[in-house]
Amino acid sequence: MTTQTDPQLETGLSEITLNLVALGAAIGANAERAFRAHQSRLEALGVSKENMIEVVNMALRVKGDPHSIMMALAESTLTEGGGCCGGACACEAEGKEKGDCGDDCDCH
Repeated sequence: MTTQTDPQLETGLSEITLNLVALGAAIGANAERAFRAHQSRLEALGVSKENMIEVVNMALRVKGDPHSIMMALAESTLTEGGGCCGGACACEAEGKEKGDCGDDCDCH
Protein backbone atom coordinates (compact mmCIF):
# COMPACT_ATOMS: atom_id res chain seq x y z
CA MET A 1 0.00 0.00 0.00
CA THR A 2 1.36 3.39 -0.98
CA THR A 3 0.56 6.63 0.72
CA GLN A 4 1.01 10.06 -0.75
CA THR A 5 2.78 12.55 1.45
CA ASP A 6 2.18 16.26 1.48
CA PRO A 7 5.25 17.98 -0.04
CA GLN A 8 4.82 20.88 2.40
CA LEU A 9 5.14 18.51 5.37
CA GLU A 10 8.40 17.15 3.96
CA THR A 11 10.03 20.43 2.91
CA GLY A 12 8.18 23.23 4.65
CA LEU A 13 7.47 24.75 1.23
CA SER A 14 4.02 25.03 -0.30
CA GLU A 15 3.05 23.14 -3.44
CA ILE A 16 2.90 26.47 -5.27
CA THR A 17 6.44 27.41 -4.21
CA LEU A 18 7.80 23.99 -5.17
CA ASN A 19 6.18 24.22 -8.61
CA LEU A 20 7.43 27.78 -9.14
CA VAL A 21 10.96 26.61 -8.34
CA ALA A 22 10.52 23.67 -10.72
CA LEU A 23 9.25 26.03 -13.44
CA GLY A 24 12.40 28.13 -13.13
CA ALA A 25 14.58 25.02 -13.09
CA ALA A 26 12.88 23.78 -16.26
CA ILE A 27 13.88 27.04 -17.95
CA GLY A 28 17.46 26.59 -16.79
CA ALA A 29 17.55 23.01 -18.03
CA ASN A 30 15.78 23.67 -21.35
CA ALA A 31 13.26 21.03 -20.27
CA GLU A 32 10.13 21.75 -22.29
CA ARG A 33 8.06 18.84 -20.91
CA ALA A 34 8.88 19.79 -17.33
CA PHE A 35 8.04 23.43 -18.04
CA ARG A 36 4.66 22.49 -19.50
CA ALA A 37 3.88 20.11 -16.62
CA HIS A 38 4.69 22.65 -13.90
CA GLN A 39 2.99 25.49 -15.74
CA SER A 40 -0.15 23.35 -15.96
CA ARG A 41 0.04 22.47 -12.24
CA LEU A 42 0.50 26.13 -11.34
CA GLU A 43 -2.53 27.13 -13.41
CA ALA A 44 -4.56 24.44 -11.64
CA LEU A 45 -3.38 25.86 -8.31
CA GLY A 46 -4.62 29.32 -9.34
CA VAL A 47 -1.23 30.98 -9.86
CA SER A 48 -1.41 33.95 -12.19
CA LYS A 49 0.44 34.08 -15.47
CA GLU A 50 2.09 37.28 -14.22
CA ASN A 51 3.65 35.38 -11.31
CA MET A 52 4.84 32.64 -13.64
CA ILE A 53 6.32 35.25 -15.99
CA GLU A 54 8.21 36.76 -13.05
CA VAL A 55 9.73 33.34 -12.28
CA VAL A 56 10.61 32.74 -15.93
CA ASN A 57 12.28 36.16 -16.20
CA MET A 58 14.32 35.49 -13.07
CA ALA A 59 15.41 32.10 -14.42
CA LEU A 60 16.40 33.66 -17.75
CA ARG A 61 18.48 36.32 -15.98
CA VAL A 62 20.28 33.64 -13.97
CA LYS A 63 20.75 31.50 -17.05
CA GLY A 64 22.03 34.46 -19.08
CA ASP A 65 24.84 35.40 -16.67
CA PRO A 66 27.26 32.67 -17.82
CA HIS A 67 26.53 33.59 -21.45
CA SER A 68 27.32 37.25 -20.78
CA ILE A 69 30.52 36.36 -18.96
CA MET A 70 31.73 34.15 -21.82
CA MET A 71 30.86 36.79 -24.43
CA ALA A 72 32.87 39.38 -22.48
CA LEU A 73 35.79 36.93 -22.24
CA ALA A 74 35.71 36.22 -25.98
CA GLU A 75 35.42 39.90 -26.79
CA SER A 76 38.31 40.94 -24.55
CA THR A 77 40.67 38.15 -25.59
CA LEU A 78 39.92 37.68 -29.28
CA THR A 79 39.66 41.26 -30.46
CA GLU A 80 42.17 44.08 -30.21
CA GLY A 81 41.13 46.56 -27.58
CA GLY A 82 37.99 44.58 -26.77
CA GLY A 83 36.24 45.60 -29.98
CA CYS A 84 33.05 44.15 -31.36
CA CYS A 85 32.67 40.41 -31.15
CA GLY A 86 29.11 39.91 -32.31
CA GLY A 87 27.80 42.09 -29.50
CA ALA A 88 26.75 45.69 -29.38
CA CYS A 89 29.01 48.30 -30.94
CA ALA A 90 30.41 51.01 -28.67
CA CYS A 91 28.80 53.54 -31.02
CA GLU A 92 25.37 52.20 -30.16
CA ALA A 93 26.04 52.63 -26.43
CA GLU A 94 26.58 56.33 -27.16
CA GLY A 95 23.30 56.55 -29.08
CA LYS A 96 24.94 56.55 -32.51
CA GLU A 97 24.43 54.15 -35.38
CA LYS A 98 26.60 51.05 -35.66
CA GLY A 99 29.75 51.94 -37.58
CA ASP A 100 29.70 55.65 -36.68
CA CYS A 101 32.56 55.35 -34.17
CA GLY A 102 35.18 56.58 -36.59
CA ASP A 103 38.05 55.04 -38.46
CA ASP A 104 39.11 52.76 -35.60
CA CYS A 105 35.78 50.89 -35.42
CA ASP A 106 35.36 47.73 -37.45
CA CYS A 107 31.67 47.28 -36.63
CA HIS A 108 30.43 48.00 -40.16
